[in-house]
Amino acid sequence: MNLNLKKGCIFSGTIFKLHGYKGEVNIYTEDVSINLKEIKYFLININEVLVPFFTDSVRQKKENILLVKFTDINSESKAKEILRKKTYLPKDIITQNKIKKEEKELLGYKVKDINHGSLGEITEINTQTSQPLIYVEGKSIKFCFPMHKEFIKEINQEKNTITTNIPKELINLN
Repeated sequence: MNLNLKKGCIFSGTIFKLHGYKGEVNIYTEDVSINLKEIKYFLININEVLVPFFTDSVRQKKENILLVKFTDINSESKAKEILRKKTYLPKDIITQNKIKKEEKELLGYKVKDINHGSLGEITEINTQTSQPLIYVEGKSIKFCFPMHKEFIKEINQEKNTITTNIPKELINLN
């Protein structure tokens, strides 16, 4: 598979079953924290190429099952063409939702900024505000920043780190 194409995407599930005769499909997914309203399309692996399929509707059918109606798939025969195919979503949708799911787990994570290096450790997450705030404490610095995909570029659970892109002005503001 083209790794550059996959770089901005993350595996989201597998189309495992048809639903009815009008082209709806069931996608088995392990990540149920996705905000379904944000999904405009899925990328489907067809012959090792990720092809975008735009959605008319996406809804939760069961805990790990999404019921999806794709815009250009209106028959059972068309739906069979994508049966058992793997689906992907843009990382920014997943990243924002993983943040919501893992808020409590992020305490103690090391914060590494792509421009400023190691900034410190997450000591608190305030979810009482309209935009949750992440509080970071380092050796000589204490600051907070909004929990937003603009600032958080990657969450690495294996290394307990968060990669960020925080402007110097925001770090110095606190």
